[in-house]
Amino acid sequence: MNLEDMTKVRHAIYMFVDLFGLSRFEKDCLIRFTLTVKKNYRRVPYHNWTHGFSVANAMYAIIKHNPKSFRPLECLALFIGSLCHDLDHRGKNNKFMLETESPLAAIYTTSTLEHHHFNQTVTILQQEGHNIFGKLTSTEYKQVLGNIKHCILATDLALFFPNKEKLSQLVHDGQFDWDNADHRLLIEAIAMTACDLCASAKPWEMQAETVKVIFEEFYEQGDAEKAAGKNPIPMMDRTKVNEQAESQVGFLSGICIPCYELLHKLIPNTKPLLEGCKSNLQTWKKIADEKRKEAKNSDGEGEEETDTGIEEVNEEEEEEGVEALQDIKDECVDGKTGT
Repeated sequence: MNLEDMTKVRHAIYMFVDLFGLSRFEKDCLIRFTLTVKKNYRRVPYHNWTHGFSVANAMYAIIKHNPKSFRPLECLALFIGSLCHDLDHRGKNNKFMLETESPLAAIYTTSTLEHHHFNQTVTILQQEGHNIFGKLTSTEYKQVLGNIKHCILATDLALFFPNKEKLSQLVHDGQFDWDNADHRLLIEAIAMTACDLCASAKPWEMQAETVKVIFEEFYEQGDAEKAAGKNPIPMMDRTKVNEQAESQVGFLSGICIPCYELLHKLIPNTKPLLEGCKSNLQTWKKIADEKRKEAKNSDGEGEEETDTGIEEVNEEEEEEGVEALQDIKDECVDGKTGT
């Protein structure tokens, strides 16, 4: 999404007004709030204002096309939670924060960054002239703030897996009920993950460009880990750039596709996210295959080739895919990764 930062601010304000109007919100307050949110995203390669805006834009589309799925205050929390979900992200994940004994990790022992992102959101709201919820009743304010916290914490991929399992079971058993508040919290959490990972569903050119900056951020963390005498996982080791495609295959097939399949079952018109992600997965698989063949040819130079008539690569593909996904899941236990 090649929009200038200030253009993104204007679009974010437009999306808010289009969804919620201005009868209960001060326009100047909304402008100040949005500008301050932009300013408090750090200039890191990926988890920056552009990412925050992109996630909010994806959530806007879901809310706009499904006006009756969520309650009005839930929609408010989903949109603001999306816009603010990575405020003050340092370009390092939760695992890194814990292992380096970051002050943030001392304050928040679980979902470290996500708790910080929520705290930053509250801090901005408390600044003079920034409380966009100033016209809400105290009960409404408490509800929205609590729901924003839920939405932001849901972007910790360590929480995605249990959320997905609970919601999948409800859907499988035919027990999901839109009128059940706890059930709606689960679909809100899945929707937040879906929007957070929306780069995986964008047209290929955008997906490829986004993955470049994602991995640059990963590699910067890997460099920091090496400087501290630690061995980064392959996904964060810039000397293993040829494993990017395999890593993406594992990430999209193990996390993104299951997320979008579940979302599609409950909100059918989100199908473009699922289809876009599946299309990108096929492209990554082709690239991964090419990388494997290149590596195989490089390793086999000078050796006599034996033609068995069968290209026996399925077992190798499965093993490498499992390893890539396991790396991602291990990382998700303590931190957020991915697109």
